[in-house]
Amino acid sequence: MKKTVLLLLLFCSTTNPCLSQEWMTSLEVAKSLARVQNKMLFVMWEGSTSYDFPVVYTDENGIGYTTDLFQDESINEAIWDYFVPVLLPEWAYDDLFKEIENRRSDKYINIFQNDGIKIMDVNGTILNTGNFNMDPFNIVEFIRRYRLKTSFIKAQLINYNKKKNFNTAFALGSKYLDFAILVDKTVRKEVTELSSVYLNESKILLKQDSTENKEKFIKRFELLDLKKDLILNRPRKVLRRLKKIDESSIDTMNNSLFAFLYYTSYALTKNEKKAELWKSKVSLVDLKKAEMIINNNL
Repeated sequence: MKKTVLLLLLFCSTTNPCLSQEWMTSLEVAKSLARVQNKMLFVMWEGSTSYDFPVVYTDENGIGYTTDLFQDESINEAIWDYFVPVLLPEWAYDDLFKEIENRRSDKYINIFQNDGIKIMDVNGTILNTGNFNMDPFNIVEFIRRYRLKTSFIKAQLINYNKKKNFNTAFALGSKYLDFAILVDKTVRKEVTELSSVYLNESKILLKQDSTENKEKFIKRFELLDLKKDLILNRPRKVLRRLKKIDESSIDTMNNSLFAFLYYTSYALTKNEKKAELWKSKVSLVDLKKAEMIINNNL
């Protein structure tokens, strides 16, 4: 059955006692494969397979059915089409938890610890921190929401994997923010939050870095935070915060981003006259991003 049929007709179920393609059990090997295939990871704790995981899927007539996630071949095929699935061994918990302890929100920690599905990027950072209706759990809608192709951020993911430092973390966080402009609105907020994970990490790494432009990057962090609000269609909030920033404090490195924030905010609030005053100061690259944000929020 073709994957288009699997998602457009929303599964014609067949039940097998075991899956023909077993999930991976090495997180590191799964990361490597996902990196090559530009996919996210579909992750669960190994212990969660000891009991049924009922899900709902719908055919073209809108009729709902339930099955066991771990025993349905059509679902397994769809998961492999869009993700690299991996079962985390229980013995790996302590080491994985140490990597995020006191570095992530309580909600993030809870998702990491529970028996539910964790959609991770190739660095093992969880994407699905937003609200998703779990009762009943619609596996088709879940796959549609999180089946992201990561080609757009591939270079940054590879560089971060090779060497984690301020530059690679900052570049990846910034690129994820641009990626959020391109993804479906259902997952956009979660991608911006994933961006924040790396940007927050780069803030910490900046303190240890020898760069001479620390003040410029500190200001850029502030502006990128406003960019996140713009992507999520909060232009009035952005304008309130922009007006508290002294324009003379904006250096050459941040000029275009600063103008981009003003231009896009005024465009989103339909203030064409003020938007036009800033447009000439925005780079061509940022103008394209502004146009996409505006179109996303029409």
